Amino acid sequence: MKSPDHPTPSGDRSFARLIVSALKKSGHEVTLASHFRSYDRYGQRWSAIALKAKYARARAIRKLTKKPPDVWFTYHLYHKAPDLIGPALSDYFCIPYVVADASYAAKQTSGPWAPGFAEAKSAILRANKLICFDPLDANSLCHNLMCGHKLFMMPPFVRQRKITSSMRERARQRLSTTLKLPIHIPWVVTVAMMRNDIKAESYKLLAECALKLRHQKWALLIAGDGLARKKVESWFKGLDNIRFLGTLFGSSLSELYAAGDFTAWPALKEGCSMALLEAAASGLPVLAGKRPGLEQFVQNGASGYLCQEGEITDFEYHFRLLLSDPHHCKNLSAESTHRISKHHSLGAAAKKLNWVLSQLQVER
Repeated sequence: MKSPDHPTPSGDRSFARLIVSALKKSGHEVTLASHFRSYDRYGQRWSAIALKAKYARARAIRKLTKKPPDVWFTYHLYHKAPDLIGPALSDYFCIPYVVADASYAAKQTSGPWAPGFAEAKSAILRANKLICFDPLDANSLCHNLMCGHKLFMMPPFVRQRKITSSMRERARQRLSTTLKLPIHIPWVVTVAMMRNDIKAESYKLLAECALKLRHQKWALLIAGDGLARKKVESWFKGLDNIRFLGTLFGSSLSELYAAGDFTAWPALKEGCSMALLEAAASGLPVLAGKRPGLEQFVQNGASGYLCQEGEITDFEYHFRLLLSDPHHCKNLSAESTHRISKHHSLGAAAKKLNWVLSQLQVER
């Protein structure tokens, strides 16, 4: 997927940067070996991608020859974005090969992504260690490729910033003025890209819920952009409590999280959503669809609510509950902050990643 220094923000880029930070925090030197991207959205560019990969491998070898690496570490490979560099260079330098967040979709054996699927499968089988953040991916790898012996299940993690009550008040005051919103009504935050895929379907369900709640006093602040933006905006047509903020990142996104009362996202077919994890780390209760990746950091009824996936009645019920009970929201917020700090911090991830890499030295 994207390299950590790719100019376009995304959940993949954010998590790649977090992995680099965690590795550095545990004392490892990290070198970005290549900016090559193998992503093939429609399965129509395989020949061109394979040719580019050939030259990318050669450049990476020249770059690393003076100081050969001890381990190759690849993040997020699957049939649309296989690792076409790591396995070859791991063999060239005779080093262990580690993959974090690999996924295996057996139905892609044939069809437009068949070449990418074959390469992804080969890389997964070549890996010395497989680090998984989503239980569904772990189950698939174990069931289809019998990889349980080299699999390490790890909670998703985030860099947590302590947000004080005064910070929340300042953020809310500023956005109230900028967005022309009453400050004393509930503010709900949604952060998601606007793509013509399952993301759009989640937006559609969110819009249906918002329309059902149009007579209550609350506001929905949406951060996100993409090719489906016009379509997404049309679903919320007629609602004057919606604010589309475009793509936010850095301090602007932190301010949005600080100002909100809770975050809501249907999360249809989501894995470990970075946006929801960041929101939870900022103290926002999470309202989302029930997905295995989200169950790792959202304790249902204690730090948020995970509703039956795709079921609007369940989603609407809990949406109303959070809108109507600010005291309950504050209790959920405190538990969310505590849970992330204890189980999903950068420090905890650094220790776990260091342990995985230390096992490679033992096995060699």
